Amino acid sequence: MIKKVYRDDKDMLDSFNELTRNTFGFDFTGWHAAGHFGEMYVPHVILKDGKVVSNVSVNKMQFDVDGVIKNYIQLGTVMTDGGCRGQGLNREIMEGILQEYTGNVDGIYLFGNDSVLDYYPKFGFVPCEEYEYYLPYEGENDVVPYELEKVDMRDTEQVSKLDAVVKDYFQDKEVSNENDALYMSENLDLYHFWLDAEYPDSIFYIPEAQAYAVLAIEDDKLYLYQIFGKQKVDIKRLAKAMEGNFSEIVLGYTPIHKDDFGVRVHKEEDCTLFILGDDLKCISEGKMMFPLLSHA
Repeated sequence: MIKKVYRDDKDMLDSFNELTRNTFGFDFTGWHAAGHFGEMYVPHVILKDGKVVSNVSVNKMQFDVDGVIKNYIQLGTVMTDGGCRGQGLNREIMEGILQEYTGNVDGIYLFGNDSVLDYYPKFGFVPCEEYEYYLPYEGENDVVPYELEKVDMRDTEQVSKLDAVVKDYFQDKEVSNENDALYMSENLDLYHFWLDAEYPDSIFYIPEAQAYAVLAIEDDKLYLYQIFGKQKVDIKRLAKAMEGNFSEIVLGYTPIHKDDFGVRVHKEEDCTLFILGDDLKCISEGKMMFPLLSHA
């Protein structure tokens, strides 16, 4: 029997975290303690002798797609205990989730690794190309850099200010966002999963634009993972403010002003997008990508 794990079920949550640690090497303990294990993240599990032995998590996602609100679900944290594999447990959960949600949301999607590329099509999922946007960068000597203030994610006051901007970023429908053509809304908890755990040293405030940027230099590229704010941010002025050598700026989201950038198929190892539902064809057809900070 499939059961759902909610944040107040301590025993089941502890068992779920144990399986997550054994499978992926991390768990959701800190995320839960910070109050971010909310109603939009619902693990669907099968128990054996009171222990979680298989799981597929439902992430309830709301996106603004070129100004139109879409309700999707993203499947993630797909795992089965090593001693229980080959028993069809994961298939049972997947079939139960699809029966519950198909026709009740605008689309269902997930990101699969290279070892399961033949698995998800059995449920009707099809692979879907994503597109990333980029700019060549040569130092831009004629560009005036922004002044940046690094955010300390251990400072509750700074985090509260960041949260307020993120919430306003997607809740004020009266004001057009000037940076993203496809952005996640109504899911501050998932943003925190990435900001707290993966990019706590990569978050900067831009006073002039009253916006926040998540960016980091890797190899010879500057990755701009997200901008939170309603004013248009000049990407090259932002890049000029960063110290380091890089030849290219790569966006982790789909910009609203697409013609300002180069575009190419997004390739990421062990991360193929699978979609279910015609509505999600807009990702490939519109040359978009799900923001990297929205992956679950």
